[in-house]
Amino acid sequence: MKHILLNRAFEYKKRKDITPPKDYIYNPFEGFWFNPLNKLPLIFAEDFKAQSTKKLDQETGEDNKGQ
Repeated sequence: MKHILLNRAFEYKKRKDITPPKDYIYNPFEGFWFNPLNKLPLIFAEDFKAQSTKKLDQETGEDNKGQ
């Protein structure tokens, strides 16, 4: 018999391998991906899709419980 928490816990699917962004190079000193042609970070690309939380929450830094 499993512990009650193990019986009730939700198991997330294992993430597939993360593929590096196409046409971008990682700069280990700065810690971000950038485009070698225009030197802009990946975050400024028009087609950039940011990572999200498991529940797709929007992180605001505020606690909105009960609202």
